[in-house]
Order: sequence, then C-alpha cells, then structure tokens
Amino acid sequence: MTKKIEIDPLTHINGMGKIKVEIKDNHLHDLKFQVTTAPRFFEYLLKGKRAEEAPRIAQRICGVCSVSHHLASVKAIEDAWDVTPPETAVKLRRLMNAGGILTSHSIHGAFHAIPDIIGLPSMDRSFTAIMNRYPDVGKTALKIHAYGNKVIQATGGRIIHVVTSIPGGQTLQLKEQRRNELVEAGREVLEEIRVYADFVYDLYENDALDVSQFPATETNYMALVNGKQNERDIYNGEPCIIGFTGKELARFHPSEYSKYIREAVWEHSSAKVPYYKPEGVGGLLRVGPLARLNIVNQIHFPLAREYTERYLKLFSRTCHQVQAFNLARISELIAAQEEVLSLLEDPSILREDIRVPVKSKSGEGAAFIEAPGGVLIHHYVIDDNGLVRYSNIIAPTTFNHPLIQQDLYANAEHYASELADPATRADACWRLEKIVRAYDPCTSCGVHMVDLVDDGGMVEVKEVQ
Repeated sequence: MTKKIEIDPLTHINGMGKIKVEIKDNHLHDLKFQVTTAPRFFEYLLKGKRAEEAPRIAQRICGVCSVSHHLASVKAIEDAWDVTPPETAVKLRRLMNAGGILTSHSIHGAFHAIPDIIGLPSMDRSFTAIMNRYPDVGKTALKIHAYGNKVIQATGGRIIHVVTSIPGGQTLQLKEQRRNELVEAGREVLEEIRVYADFVYDLYENDALDVSQFPATETNYMALVNGKQNERDIYNGEPCIIGFTGKELARFHPSEYSKYIREAVWEHSSAKVPYYKPEGVGGLLRVGPLARLNIVNQIHFPLAREYTERYLKLFSRTCHQVQAFNLARISELIAAQEEVLSLLEDPSILREDIRVPVKSKSGEGAAFIEAPGGVLIHHYVIDDNGLVRYSNIIAPTTFNHPLIQQDLYANAEHYASELADPATRADACWRLEKIVRAYDPCTSCGVHMVDLVDDGGMVEVKEVQ
C-alpha cells in the first residue's frame, strides 16, 4: 500500500515550500522538497536598467535580507567599474551588514528555532507560546531585532530596502550623536544577547533537543574568510570551499566563481540548484552559519570566541549535524553585536569622506557577501552605456536546497514507519519541518533567469542553466 503525505505549507520559513512524501509498505518510496514560490525574474528585471539602479532593485528580492542583496549588488558594480570606495564607506557597510545579521538571526531563533527545541505541545509551537512560557526570552529577541533595525536605519537610511550604498561609497554620514546613542544601547543589547545565548546553549547542553534524531549529511562547505588563518569576514572575505573532512578544496576571487560553481534546474522545484563544478552535480555546497563555523578559524571578538569554544564542545569541526545550525547562529549573533560595537567605537566611522566620484563604463563584476543564510553572489555584465546586459544572482537557499532534500530523505527513510502510522505521523512530519527550519531557508530569494521565446504566438519559458 502506498501512502502519500504532503506537508503544505511548510510553516515558519521565509517564502513558500512543501514536502511530498510517498511511503510504500512502510518504506520510503519517494520524497521531494519543493520551493513553491513562483519565479520572480529579478535577474531579468535588471536587464536594460542603469547599473547604479541595481542595488535598489535587487534588494526587493527579499524583505528580510534586503541589506545583503543591496550590498552584494553595489559591490558587484564597483568590481565591474574598478571602483574602490573609501575606508569609512566600507566600515558603514560592514556596520549595516552586521545589523542585518542581528535582525535575521534574532527573529529566526525566537520565531522559528526555539519553538522546535523546547518541547512544546504540537498545537502550541509558536512565538506566542514562547512569550507565555519564557517572556524574558521573547522580549529579548524582539529587543535585539529592534536594535538591529536601528543600526540599519542609521547606516541605510531606512529599515527595509535601504538607499545609501551607491557605486563609489555611501550617501549618508553617521553623526556623532547617533553613534553615541547606538553605542550606549548596543552595550546593553550585548548583555541581553549573552543571557539569550545562555538560554539556547543550556537547551543543547541539557539535551533538550535529541540531535541523534536528525541527519548529519557529509558534504562540502563554502564560506568567506580572510588570510591563511581563515579569519571571519562576512562582508569582504574570499570564498573558501572545504570538503567533508575539513580539507580545503578551493579558494578563489569572486570573479572566478564560474570555474567552481555551476547551476542546474530541478523539474519539481522553482529554485535553481548550484553545485561544486569540479565534482559535478553531486558536489553539493552547504552554506550558512554551520559552514562558517566549520571554515572560520579566527574570530576577533572575545565573547563570540568564548561561545564558539562552548559550541565546539558539543559539535566539533567538521560538523555535519543539521541541528548544529541553530546553535552556530547564536554564536554569530554575538559576533555581529561585537562587530557593531567595534565599528561604532572606531572614531573614523564619523569621517565625512564616504564616497568617491565614479563614471559608468562597460565591464563585468561579481561579488560575494555573507547573508544571514549563507553565501550570496551577484554577477553583472554592463555595456558601454552603463546598462545591465546580464545578471546572475545565486542566493544561499539555492545552495542548501539539495542538501535540505537529502537530509529530509535520510530522516524520512529512517522514520518511514512513523510517517505511515496516523498515530505517529504528526510528530514525524514536525521532525521533517525542523530540518528545513534549521537551515533558515528564504525561498523568496531563489530567483531565476529566463529566456522568453515567441514562436508564432506561443511563448516558451526556458530556464538558463
């Protein structure tokens, strides 16, 4: 007997998705993780637009990680035009990027991850339940998120869909009074984050979440680092790829990414599927907090180092356990706040030299940045008139998409009998949802490039691989 099970919609994720499972005679017959967010064609929308408009257009891909798309886009244009922004502008962008990490990680933890970890009853797994049972934890998460928004607004001009990063630098100088206010509030927030982090770490250290129920798929990882010691640099690091044993496989300039990364298309999903080109379509690349902690060896922020060492007592490198994502995200939350304070306390952040003049020209540029969910790539070709003629955007969720499917398949295969039994199915399905949420996927960022071919009145849509 074949039983078909659908988890639709997947809850507590950014965007839309579902899981389709087929159980035959208590054994897994098939499983598909589907991104059901409709193609949004942002790459195509950029075609023909002035290059300097790209950072404002591309960030509309997402309302959660819009800062990441904004910054990756402007960096790619500067690469194409051989522009180096002033040091102060780079610091302001780093500050904005760290603010984006604060907002995303705090909300993911409180709204998506913690309800999965603390053993709430099936009908009460939500942020509302967190506020009822652990109000201080919920309020702290909201306070961190609100502070991250203030950092973004101070550097980006707005909270969502910022406007200040342009080719050549920034348009908004940080004023001393605003800086002082952010420093004072930021020191309090760092202490709040520490309490919040202890709460989550205690859950893991006291085995509130049985990680043995979840897969640990051996795979490659990619993250941005600086130098031979693999220093943490989420804004301007160099792409580094390691294998499942931790051995470095590749390190390259962003402009060379096509030598190492290719994209395929799945018939059953709207998202593209990137892979490590030297290994073919089976050479998957996991990105995000787990990848960053597997690759980064040096973190210059003391409190983040302390919690990373605490993390490594539970999950040693190279870690493949999918539930380690949630704990790695907490260490990154601390690092982001320490980076915010470090930048704010740097007197040069107040300098007025925040942009240099630029002139549009033809060129090709690519840029990487660490979005909250992992490595984000923007690549543009610009013509002599300064118009975008080609664009490619590879979002973190597309890298993780095939790995989410593999992890779901492994788990469903192990718990096939529980999925088949109506009495245990709800918990088995919830376990599958936990796997997806650990990655913090943003299916809305799974953008697409298409060719529209008009053949005698019939329009054919072709995915470009």
